[in-house]
Amino acid sequence: MGTLSFLDTEFTDLATPELLSLGLVTLDGREHYVELDLSTEDGQARMRASSDFVRYGGVLDMWGLVPGAAATELEMGRRTAEWLLGLAFESGSRVEVAFDYSTDFELLEYAIRDSGLWDRVREVVTPVDVGAITGSSEGELAAEGCFRELANRGLRRHHALADAIALREAYVAVKALAMQMAHTTHTNTYRQLVQHTLFQGLDEAWLRTWLRVPAFGLNGRKPMDVLDEPGGLEALQDLVTRIATGTYS
Repeated sequence: MGTLSFLDTEFTDLATPELLSLGLVTLDGREHYVELDLSTEDGQARMRASSDFVRYGGVLDMWGLVPGAAATELEMGRRTAEWLLGLAFESGSRVEVAFDYSTDFELLEYAIRDSGLWDRVREVVTPVDVGAITGSSEGELAAEGCFRELANRGLRRHHALADAIALREAYVAVKALAMQMAHTTHTNTYRQLVQHTLFQGLDEAWLRTWLRVPAFGLNGRKPMDVLDEPGGLEALQDLVTRIATGTYS
C-alpha cells in the first residue's frame, strides 16, 4: 500500500467546473492547500463564472485563511505536483489520492497537466474513490465531529482543506469500525448473541448493523463496545428481546 492522502477541491459550478482551490492531507497529517488568487484577471473571471452558492453561500468568503496559499492556476498545479512528487520520493512508494467525488481528481489532474508535470506525477499517483466507504453513517458522524474541531482554525465545510481533513477522519473512523467488527464477529459472545437474535426472529444482517450504531438503551454507546464487558452479553440479549417483541423504548 502506498502513502495515502485525501483530496478535496472547490470549483466554480457543477455544470462546468473550474478549479478554485485544492486541499490534500496525508493519513499522518501533512497538509497541502492552494487557492486561486482572486485579485488577478483570471481570478476575477473565475469568480464571475462561479455559482451563487460559491460566491455567496460560504465558499469564497473563506479565502485568505491559509497564509501563502494564493496562487495562479499554473502555480497551483505546479505546487501540487511538487508536493505529490515529494511524498512519493520520501516514502519510496506510490501516493494514493483518495476522494469521494470524481471531479475532484479530474480537476487536480487538469491543473497538474497545465503545469507540465503530469507525465511525472501520473507515474507515482493512484486515484482511489472512497465515497462508498466514507459516505456511510459512521463516516458522516466522524466528519461532523471533525468540522466542529476545525472551527478552532476558522475552517468549516466547503473549504477544500477542511473537507479533505474531514474526509480523512471519516475514512479512519469507518476503517477502525470495520476492524473492530471483524474482531467482534470472531468472539464467543458474538456467536451467542447471534443465536439469541435468530431465536427472537431477527437475522444476523440486522444484528451486524445494530451493533455499529449508538443505542438509546445503552446511553448512546454502540452495542459492539458493550458486548465483551462484564454483563454486556446479557444486557444486549435483553435489548434484542425488547426490540423483537416491541417493548423497546
